[in-house]
Amino acid sequence: MKRLRPGLLLLLAVITPAGAADVSQMRADRVGWARLQTSSPQWKRHSGSDPVLAQFIRENTSLNIDPTWYAADVEKLGELCKYPMLFSQGIGMVDSGTARANLAEYIRRGGFLLIDACINKNVTPDPDAFLADQTRVLTAILPECRVLPIKPEHDVFHCYFQIPGGTPPHMYYNNVFDPQWSRHGLYAVMIGTRMAGVISVSGLQCGWDRMISPPGLPEDCMRMLINIYTYAMLQGT
Repeated sequence: MKRLRPGLLLLLAVITPAGAADVSQMRADRVGWARLQTSSPQWKRHSGSDPVLAQFIRENTSLNIDPTWYAADVEKLGELCKYPMLFSQGIGMVDSGTARANLAEYIRRGGFLLIDACINKNVTPDPDAFLADQTRVLTAILPECRVLPIKPEHDVFHCYFQIPGGTPPHMYYNNVFDPQWSRHGLYAVMIGTRMAGVISVSGLQCGWDRMISPPGLPEDCMRMLINIYTYAMLQGT
């Protein structure tokens, strides 16, 4: 059975803080940013700003990430396994037997899943319901997994950038503070001692869409993303 080797990516494209070395000499194989394609009409929401995210990653790390984003169809296991990490708007509509089996197999082989809620209330009206829905699907397809809050001292907040207070940056609908959203941190998808994914209710994707973000927050959201990506790669080393 072919297994993913997420840690190999980190060895091929050494991730170092900008300025720590000559980045031009450290770039290696090109890495793709991929979204999980599902039957949800929202699966590629904000994808128009993914090149902004890719450029930020290139400018702030030595990762040779492709400026083009890719789609990985959940109905095709081979497509999923091309990428060590997949970004998802939500897996609530991953409901076919094939899709669920593929996603479970991808994760069991070492794949990492980042699920992030959009803060638009027309897309995600209730953050608590969103988290519960993601947990429901994950535990249905992966009975061995647990979904747990990530503590502020966890490496995911410190492995690359230092995230102040170990608290993920938060976006809010129409930039209006909402305590229902703000009380959520990040949640780990655990299989034994391995973190196999992260659930975010922070609207990170809304953050890197600069068209709708307050000054400073796009960069904060993208730094958090880089930390998650870096931590995901380290899981295989």
